[in-house]
Amino acid sequence: MIPVVPWLVTAAQWLLGGAFLSYLVATWLSIAGYLGHRLSGGTAFTRTAGRAQVFQALGLILHGLAILARWQGAGHWPTSNMYEFIGFLAYSSMLACFILQRIYHAPVLGAAVGPVGIFLMAYSYVFPPKVAPLVPALKSIWLPLHVSLAALGEGFFAVAFGAALLYLLRMRGLELTELSGAGAAAGAVTARRDWESVWGQRGLELLFYGILTMVGFVILALPLRHWVGTEWVFTTATYHLPPIIGPSVDPPGSKGTLLGFIPIPLVAAPPPFRGKHLNTLLFSLVVGGLLYGLIRRFVAQGPISDYLARRVGGDPELLDEISYRAVAIGYPIFTLGALVFAMFWAKEAWSRYWSWDPKETWALIAWLVYSAYLHLRISRGWEGRRSAWVAVLGFGVILFTLVGVNLLIVGLHSYAGGD
Repeated sequence: MIPVVPWLVTAAQWLLGGAFLSYLVATWLSIAGYLGHRLSGGTAFTRTAGRAQVFQALGLILHGLAILARWQGAGHWPTSNMYEFIGFLAYSSMLACFILQRIYHAPVLGAAVGPVGIFLMAYSYVFPPKVAPLVPALKSIWLPLHVSLAALGEGFFAVAFGAALLYLLRMRGLELTELSGAGAAAGAVTARRDWESVWGQRGLELLFYGILTMVGFVILALPLRHWVGTEWVFTTATYHLPPIIGPSVDPPGSKGTLLGFIPIPLVAAPPPFRGKHLNTLLFSLVVGGLLYGLIRRFVAQGPISDYLARRVGGDPELLDEISYRAVAIGYPIFTLGALVFAMFWAKEAWSRYWSWDPKETWALIAWLVYSAYLHLRISRGWEGRRSAWVAVLGFGVILFTLVGVNLLIVGLHSYAGGD
């Protein structure tokens, strides 16, 4: 076994911190510059966008050095657990964003994809950063090939998601402008809106609630990793939140009370779900709902999607093209890493190419969604809103594969869950 080099592991942590701060500054400059462009003209935006890309490049350099330092310090390629993989996915997303920004001269991508990279880095800190010896299943050359290429493909999918979201908001903004300019005929225009517009607006609201639920998960999980207060100890796990949903091996109502008189847990998690993370998901939905309500009431003063749509500009056709190009680049990389190399590794580790493990199944579902995206776009001429919603759906499946499958469902990939 290759010995751990502690100072390199520590150096990697410091480099990651520097990368996180650089990404924060780059994203803030991208958003501020974009808003400034909308308010006062393009010259200031050009200068601010240039500074944003400098900080983005600095973050990528620091993040790349952190990956190399952890690689040498841990003695293995650093994608062996959820902490390492999510951090690598954040790097891939910011790298893909930087590349496509340079190709299309579209610095607005930093305002859309930057928050995704920042969220992923924050999410990675939910998991223990300590270096652990590789389990036997991970001691293979397929580890860097399978996991790294899958993450790189997903990084381009993250850019496709960001561009598609900007496109949907931009089109919604044009609709709102049309409605506000209709004057006395506004009621008639509203009545003529097709189902695509109506359900698109509702879909955007649901999407923002989902995003805020994931933010709520991080808000809950980060401090709980260092929690030293009240605990509910079960046979298989220790809970730091009131166990509304308990593990299936313990009977409901056996570990305490809620509000002093309601016995908890109320229900047991059905197999194969993990009760601890299912319980955290329940609280995340509540926190996400509170965040959504507060933003809608005090910031947006109405639908969040309409509030943002009025502030999003840019060329919709360019955003649609960037989203398509990002999928076109990421698709073969993801196919090779997440499916082809994964099957070779599965044959080596488990003596079969396919096991219908939950992680395998959801990776296949993600691949099918993006396959449908490319097929419908190329063969059926799907562009614009329909294409953008498929790109959003595809990245939603990717996120569920990372968060839902890894944390909630027990399977052959559970060793990477990183409790």
